[in-house]
Amino acid sequence: MYSIGDLEAFTAVARFHGVSQAARALNIAPATVSHRISKLEHALRITLFYRTSRALTLTDEGRIFYERVEAILADLRQAEQEAGSGTTQLRGHLRVTMSPWILSRFIMPKLATLRQAHPDLTLEFLAVDRMVALAEEGQDCAIRVGQLADSALRAQKLCDNDRLICASPDFLNRHGVPKTFEHLADAPWVSLPWQQRIDVTDAGGRKRTIRLARNVEVSSSSALTDGAANGLGLAIKSRLAIKRELDKGVLVEVLPGRLHSPEAPVWFVYPTEVRTGRKLELFRNVAVEAFSAM
Repeated sequence: MYSIGDLEAFTAVARFHGVSQAARALNIAPATVSHRISKLEHALRITLFYRTSRALTLTDEGRIFYERVEAILADLRQAEQEAGSGTTQLRGHLRVTMSPWILSRFIMPKLATLRQAHPDLTLEFLAVDRMVALAEEGQDCAIRVGQLADSALRAQKLCDNDRLICASPDFLNRHGVPKTFEHLADAPWVSLPWQQRIDVTDAGGRKRTIRLARNVEVSSSSALTDGAANGLGLAIKSRLAIKRELDKGVLVEVLPGRLHSPEAPVWFVYPTEVRTGRKLELFRNVAVEAFSAM
């Protein structure tokens, strides 16, 4: 079997790409580091490093093992600190991805309290509209909107939500309020690059597909909201993303109930094998609170 000391030697060699550098960081002899790596490889029955005369680099198996072990050791150090000091403050780093509007309108207002309670916990947000593969891009968890595809991720619903067609009152005054399938097809739209067509339900209850007349194309959800609010065209938006604009009358819903399959719940998702322990649980609680009134 191997020990925590063996795992610490392994992660040090992985970080510094060499035995001598790792030994200095750990304040132990290089021979001890080499022995611990050999012992670990023997116990796991895998090769952890490619060895050259200049450096040691992780194998594919070693990289997978390193990602897991680094998180486990970080949680262990956190537990030791809490037990020794009697504190419940968290340390470490958490990477989270979500759409920009979720970050700005729901999560950011909750972060000041979190930072006060856990000043040594650092947060890194990847705020993008695209679907991010957590493992491939090094993200610990995500907040996602819409129907989830089958995956190995765990998911917790934060709230219900739907998508709608909207426009500014000024746009509707100039172009008229769309009342039929044909009106939607002829109207100018503001859209994201992947919004090339939409499915709607016609007056007879049949599903119809509309190819959008994309007069203005934008690259972000925030720009999509701005474009619609400035009267550039119809837009498809998540209701929660424009709740503020709907409440103020800056945007209004067009043809309510005609968008086909509009359901778009908000989810908190994370890997089946949780790597970040209490930090992830803490942020999940923040997300739950942020959407609790929705």
